[in-house]
Amino acid sequence: MSVWPSKIPSLDQFPVTEYAISFSLDRLTPGVDNNRYDVYLSDTFCKVSDQFILHTIEDNAMPGKGREIAGKGSGAVEKNQFKNSYREVMLSAINRAKAEREIQVDYIARTAVAKMLIQGIAVCYDKFIATIRLLIREKENSGRFYMDDAVVLKAELSEILLNKDPIIRATGKIIFEHINDVDQKELNGIRKSNFGMDSILPEDLFLNPFLHIEKNNDYFMIDTYDILPGQRIDDADKYDLLLSSIKKHLRSMGRPGLSQKGSKDHGTGGVVSDKQVDAWIKQIGNVDLLFDFVSTRELYRAQRKQGKKRKELKALRQMAQRQHRMLRFFYKKLKSSGVVERICASYEIRSVYPEYCPPLVPQVILQFMIVPGTRKVSINRLKRLAKINQVPFSARSLKRCQKRIKGLRTSQKEAYLIRFFKGFFRYHRDFENFKLLERAMALVYLVKEENHIRLSRVNNTLYEFLLSHESTTEEKPVISHTILKVDIRGSTDIVHKMKEQGLNPASYFSLNMFDPITEIIPEYGAFKVFVEGDAMILGIYERQESPEGWYSIARACGLATHILLIIQQYNRKNRKYDFPFLEVGIGITFRKGQPTLFFDGDFQIMISSAINMADRLSGCSKAARKIMDSMDTPFNNYVFQTASNEDVVATSDDISRRYNVNGIELHPSAFNKLSQEIRLKPVECVIPKIQSEKIKFFTGIFPTVTGRNQWLIIREGIIPNVHEHDLGLIAMTDRKYYEVCTNAAVYDYFKKHEF
Repeated sequence: MSVWPSKIPSLDQFPVTEYAISFSLDRLTPGVDNNRYDVYLSDTFCKVSDQFILHTIEDNAMPGKGREIAGKGSGAVEKNQFKNSYREVMLSAINRAKAEREIQVDYIARTAVAKMLIQGIAVCYDKFIATIRLLIREKENSGRFYMDDAVVLKAELSEILLNKDPIIRATGKIIFEHINDVDQKELNGIRKSNFGMDSILPEDLFLNPFLHIEKNNDYFMIDTYDILPGQRIDDADKYDLLLSSIKKHLRSMGRPGLSQKGSKDHGTGGVVSDKQVDAWIKQIGNVDLLFDFVSTRELYRAQRKQGKKRKELKALRQMAQRQHRMLRFFYKKLKSSGVVERICASYEIRSVYPEYCPPLVPQVILQFMIVPGTRKVSINRLKRLAKINQVPFSARSLKRCQKRIKGLRTSQKEAYLIRFFKGFFRYHRDFENFKLLERAMALVYLVKEENHIRLSRVNNTLYEFLLSHESTTEEKPVISHTILKVDIRGSTDIVHKMKEQGLNPASYFSLNMFDPITEIIPEYGAFKVFVEGDAMILGIYERQESPEGWYSIARACGLATHILLIIQQYNRKNRKYDFPFLEVGIGITFRKGQPTLFFDGDFQIMISSAINMADRLSGCSKAARKIMDSMDTPFNNYVFQTASNEDVVATSDDISRRYNVNGIELHPSAFNKLSQEIRLKPVECVIPKIQSEKIKFFTGIFPTVTGRNQWLIIREGIIPNVHEHDLGLIAMTDRKYYEVCTNAAVYDYFKKHEF
């Protein structure tokens, strides 16, 4: 590669992205003090959390011995109880957020849980210390036989007190990683389906190391962020001074009309704002993007050996040049203020400071390396301490380190600068997020007093998040219902064929079709309305103040696709025994309000217009069937208008002709309801194996009753006006119909293209 040009690049030559977080509680209702938000967390969850925290502290403080002090218990059981109760509490929060159409309800629940856990860790640490002290007193009072044990325990207690900060940090890290695991694997899918991708908070917000420290010291900075910035007022690499300098340089490189992916104008008319620069710094990946020319150059060389296209190689070469120019620019700016020297020294002392710290701290060793006036004082102090403790003292390691720092090559210094930027950017992001979350936690009042709870509850200002067994069990009124009609065709032929062979059709149908369907119905919150040999009608209720069940259309769609799978398995058995195949058509409809119910003896009968409409949707016109069966149709459900436009307008009835062979049709009102239940993403695409024209789909995920996420793809079709005798096209109408897709090629295409 040629010599690097010296021209300073502009930021608009880099596809930098912004760190985005949308987190606020400003739309929520304050509690009874009109200042803070009243939150009541499940008592069971709080108790389970305390138990798990206490044992985690024990394991961190006294590995392998903690359980002997505060009682034995199964760590795995406690962990699972903690995660399960957290999941249930957060599901209650998500359901309330869904009911109120306000994602901030979920945010305040997460903030309250974080505050409760942080407080719980501090309290449990004190409990653990108190338990050890009590045990020491018991052993001391039990006679000389236990005195040795008491001495050992005292020594261990001293060590635990000395390591308080690391123990609390380690405990907090473990606890919050467990709740993050539940969020990532189980809860975020539900959040996404209800509120969209924008509702998902970044992992680093609640995995923030700052949540678990009492004070920021050198060891925390080195261990957590791999940096050791200055702390004195005149230190050139002091956090706020260095941040201001970096922002100033980045802002000066911004150009009007930035168009990077992920970068926005923020309403500044093309002028780079402080908010935008801050968002660049918080995005850790921008460090490699802006400065890591070495990796880009290595990639260039590797791809050149592979014979990549010139255009691709040229782009890599130019990017490496721009990155090196950017790094050199910052290197020169920071070197002139003495920052580079301090950064390099902070990394070189890593192999030295454990020899002298304690009694010194890493900052003193750093000052020793770069401020000659401090060296004599530090050495004299170390000599005095060595004499008092009667241990040998040597400054040899310090002098060798000094020599290494003086001999560092420019390339090594540049590598240290990139390494520092990574840690510094991450530190800045976490520090700012901590301040954001700290402000939010200060606004949350964790209510414990019964009088306060009652007063806040009657005033509708209490944010209450409970486990299911703690909630009231009375059944809420039905506010809407969904009907799923399965039109079963071919059962008569199968019965006839089986009877001819002396077989029992009732048990065959029951074991292979009706029983498997009955088993999956609870997963979708459904119930049987009516079942007969050639028809099955299922219902799903939505109840007042029960948002966990407000997925009736989504779950009906999922249930319908599952029923089709069972029918396919059934038909595979029919093929084996040379029986006729079963065929179905499924229709899904929705109505607000409760259906009319009455009883014939013990038999409950439902009356609803939704049943009549579902019957229409599940049917299949013989005339349409005759024509469509001769065609290669990629989907299972088509709707045609054979009447005139005037006739369609003149009636409220559905007079369309349908082709529904192993298909699922969703009524337009049900589709509208579905779009309120979950976030549907519209996708228009051509699927080569299916159709050469663009097709409009909607895709989304929903949770079943047990919390399992299921994927849906809905096809939107336009109803054509056709001739009745041959379905020849007259004109396209503006009316639409919706099919729940079961075509495997569609799902494969969507998976491949990550829609």
